[in-house]
Amino acid sequence: MHKVNEAIQVIICSLVLAAVAIWLPYYQVETGSLLNQYDFAQALAWQEPWRLVTAHIFHLDARHVLYNALGLVVVCVFFARHFDVRTWLNAILVIATLCSILVWLVGVPERFVGLSGLIHGLLVMSLLLEWAKQKYSFNDWLPPLSIALLTLKVVLEIAGLLDSQILLSQGNTFGYVHGAGLVAGVVAWRLHRRRLASLAITPSKSTATDNSRD
Repeated sequence: MHKVNEAIQVIICSLVLAAVAIWLPYYQVETGSLLNQYDFAQALAWQEPWRLVTAHIFHLDARHVLYNALGLVVVCVFFARHFDVRTWLNAILVIATLCSILVWLVGVPERFVGLSGLIHGLLVMSLLLEWAKQKYSFNDWLPPLSIALLTLKVVLEIAGLLDSQILLSQGNTFGYVHGAGLVAGVVAWRLHRRRLASLAITPSKSTATDNSRD
């Protein structure tokens, strides 16, 4: 029951983030320079480091944000059971920040906004966590197949062979953002797994100490 409550809280957090992202394009209409202050910009990434995170919640228009908001919520509904609110927020911050840093290192694109890189990272992280429950057995073929297809999608985007708003693919420059998101998602997964391992070790140490006292 506790895990169910945690999953519901994560889904609520994703709905709040999606709602904020949907609201922002309408607010941008009233404040025309807002997007220029919070998008990712190569030249300003380190002078204004908040852009590393804020770029992911801003969007170019209503259609752009609706597809991304829906994608974020769907991923969280399917995989919320792997997180509590703190670990989910940690994942969001790690993926968003690292994705932007990787884009800065690659140098393409020079500017971007949108949740799609974050969604790709969160999805690959969630698929890896799902696969980990099966001890990475290929008998459970769905997670590794999904990861392979997601990676292929990004490769096709970068090659300029895939362009679909429904698949969050809008030109090869966004393929680099999605690729950075995948790498960031793998890093976030490793950090998440290390935390789970440390939590597993800590109770066992406590139990051993209690037994020695007995």
